[in-house]
Amino acid sequence: MRFFKRPYSGKRTGTEAEAGEAPAGEKKRSVFGIIRAWWREVHKALKITIMIIIGLLAASLGLLIIFLVGKSMLYQQPGDNNIQINQPSPSGTVPSVSPLPTPSGTVPSVRPSPDHGYVKREGVYTFLLAGSNQGLTDTLMVATLDTKAGTCHMLSIPRDTAVASAPRSLKKINGAYSQRSGIDEEDQGITNLKKEIATLIGYQPEYAAVVDYNGFKRLIQAIDGIDFNVPMRMYLPSEGINLQKGEQHLNADEALQVVRFRVGVNGAGYDDYGRMETQQKLLGAVINKALANWTKFPEYIDIARENVKSDIDWSNILWFADQVRKIGMDNVQFSTLPTVSVVNPAELDYMYYEMVLSEEALTVINDTINPFGIPIREELVEHMKLTEK
Repeated sequence: MRFFKRPYSGKRTGTEAEAGEAPAGEKKRSVFGIIRAWWREVHKALKITIMIIIGLLAASLGLLIIFLVGKSMLYQQPGDNNIQINQPSPSGTVPSVSPLPTPSGTVPSVRPSPDHGYVKREGVYTFLLAGSNQGLTDTLMVATLDTKAGTCHMLSIPRDTAVASAPRSLKKINGAYSQRSGIDEEDQGITNLKKEIATLIGYQPEYAAVVDYNGFKRLIQAIDGIDFNVPMRMYLPSEGINLQKGEQHLNADEALQVVRFRVGVNGAGYDDYGRMETQQKLLGAVINKALANWTKFPEYIDIARENVKSDIDWSNILWFADQVRKIGMDNVQFSTLPTVSVVNPAELDYMYYEMVLSEEALTVINDTINPFGIPIREELVEHMKLTEK
């Protein structure tokens, strides 16, 4: 089988002259003409192969262009926003403020205003992350990303934490998201959730994202499941939870069972602190695997658009994700807001609550998610004091 005719020997006639080189005395053909003549002589199988290769190259080039254009639209560093600090209600008891010393070491005669010195550090961004189930946020985390220091701190907030300013009879933080303002229904409760979180940590995170259970399952599906060490036998058939203890590969449904489980049918399980610790470990593993599969980011975006309520600008989301990827999960640290359980508190209707331990909480907040250049002090928080009946 020959792909080319033999070279021109000086004499050709008929079709051979048409397909070969021009006879002597004729003008030399263009490059395009030579290629066209060669193409006529190429075997059909080779033609198909060449066309497939060209098609694949064109498709790859098109996808690259789409990716670069999409990345340029999404990969934008956000502007530097001021963080809104908490403003305790006038009816609340606000502890006195210790005057801040001047650089010279002397104490100013005028007491500083509540927002004195609370300026966000350069390169720091704050987030409120929540997992929603039927309007309640059973998973709540505040994250502070420090791009200069290369760290990320995530603080879990117990879902039953008491909120003094909550405008409802059941004053638990997990009900804040379902408490609509009645003014802007588009916020989906995010505005109120931020305000109530601020009473616990001293400031409103700049950005918030609330994901429902379906979005979580779709993310697990996108990363082809997750390897995870289930800490205990999880069995609660009434809620579809049935997992063995130990290292295993979890699909989307099984991963959600881990997130939801607290106590089984025989009372075996753990409290909210144990549940949050497990959630933190699982979330860390999911983030690590998702960031390792960077090519799937367009799919992550689709999942987020359909299952996440957020005030994060879509043009910034890829930039934030890339910062976390650069930092690495080894530099992402998890903590939990210190609280104590109070059953049947005298100040509220009969119910179980978690009361924030103010002194310990401020220490943890300042060691982890504080975005300011100075410590967060008591005048910025409203931790509800509870006593059992």
